[in-house]
Amino acid sequence: MGSALFLPVSLLLFVALSLYSPSSLILSGEEAQLLLRILEPLTLQLYNGYSPLYLVLMDAWLWGGEHALWLRLPGILCGLVSLLIAVRVLRGLAGAHAGSGALLLLGTAPFLIAQARAISPGMLALMMVLLSYALFLEYLRSGSLPALGAWIFVALLSLGVQAGLVFLVLVQCCIMLVYRERYAQRQGAWWAAQFLVLGLFALGFWKPLSHFFGVRLLQVTPDQAGQALPIFALLCTNLPPLQAIAGTLLFLVLVISGLYVCADWRKDARHGLLILGLLAPCPFYLFTPQSEALLLCALPCLCALVAMGMRLYPRWARQGLWVAIAASYMWSYWHLY
Repeated sequence: MGSALFLPVSLLLFVALSLYSPSSLILSGEEAQLLLRILEPLTLQLYNGYSPLYLVLMDAWLWGGEHALWLRLPGILCGLVSLLIAVRVLRGLAGAHAGSGALLLLGTAPFLIAQARAISPGMLALMMVLLSYALFLEYLRSGSLPALGAWIFVALLSLGVQAGLVFLVLVQCCIMLVYRERYAQRQGAWWAAQFLVLGLFALGFWKPLSHFFGVRLLQVTPDQAGQALPIFALLCTNLPPLQAIAGTLLFLVLVISGLYVCADWRKDARHGLLILGLLAPCPFYLFTPQSEALLLCALPCLCALVAMGMRLYPRWARQGLWVAIAASYMWSYWHLY
């Protein structure tokens, strides 16, 4: 498949898989609770830290009707926009050769399809994350103040979409710290921007923040660290570990191969961003009362690492790996539908 075909194929497959079997798109208990949150005052939504901007947007969307398919349409539209943005982001993070494969993996990922078929802030959160990555990479490349200004706007919007997306700001701050010598001329404007972004975050979400540090953080147990494998299985296959053994092992091997490619992360900020972008959302998802929207934000980096790892193998082996991934995905779709 030519690289120019990866984008239209990814978009078509994403739409087809998201809309397949519309009769199965019935409201779940969690989705019904989310719709009830729309009726809550904005001050209560800010206190809970649960996607206030998403709830406001869904409140406006409800004027068009309450059919289950209509309520899921915003997620599918956000998914399409996310894939368009991902073309640039994945090429920037994984390189031109692996970027196309990463896009196909992302557009057909079972976990992504499951989120697109649900009433959830996940797809909007993913779109904001990819926008943030695109603007951050542009700022690293050019040091453009307009790019930084656009990044500030997207960062503030993302915090309204999902308070837990503060992980993204923290990851990018870590990148600026680790590679401060390489990007010395970018440091002043960047850290000035953080006074605004992180300051407004603390002001808007100080109640859930104090609850997290005063209550939830004290309740963290060592057993929660044992959830790493189920989280990885969910991210790779959208299945529990026992049903996802083969797919999880396949992705684990390819992720390790991708990390081998990123062994020069001390020299390449893109590789450092890939690694942190994969790891950082997982503890936020595990230790905070957030939805799977946070975990979804690790998926682009996972797909990029898998595609990079696949490039290490000879052509005949890559063909076999693609067949194995397709089989794993179809097994996951069978359980999803």
